[in-house]
Amino acid sequence: MRAVQAYMPKSQRAEYEKSVQLAAEWLAKQQPVTTEDRVFQILGLAWAGGRLEMVRRFGRELLKDQRSDGGWSQTSALPSDAYATGQALVALKEAGSATPTDAAYKRGAQFLINTQMEDGSWYVRSRTIPFQPYFDAGFPYGPDQFISAAATNWATMALVPLSQ
Repeated sequence: MRAVQAYMPKSQRAEYEKSVQLAAEWLAKQQPVTTEDRVFQILGLAWAGGRLEMVRRFGRELLKDQRSDGGWSQTSALPSDAYATGQALVALKEAGSATPTDAAYKRGAQFLINTQMEDGSWYVRSRTIPFQPYFDAGFPYGPDQFISAAATNWATMALVPLSQ
């Protein structure tokens, strides 16, 4: 949705705006299973514009999933991690459901700070079934490097507003 909004030619604006609204209608009807499902439901609806009360309601539901350690988990069966926590904080801020000065945001940020590795990255164990031959892309953590790189990106995006 964001790519369509950002990169479609202006001459096709009516067509892509219709596509964005159809996507928003679909997102509004979905029942998220994972934290990532909820995060992208919130982000997609926020990016689509309008539906502010729905976005904030979904944000409040995401806030209820915050764990006692301040973090979020990818699924209810997993521990809190930097990937889910970073995503949740970014979505909550984008949706206007939490600001960096709110207690829940601060608790999430503290979770991220507490779990940051010495080199500045975050480690998250991969939960995918390996289906491609392994190759080292240069990020730490071997076969867990791709989810850890993504987690580091989300965590950084969540912490940046605290420094502004």
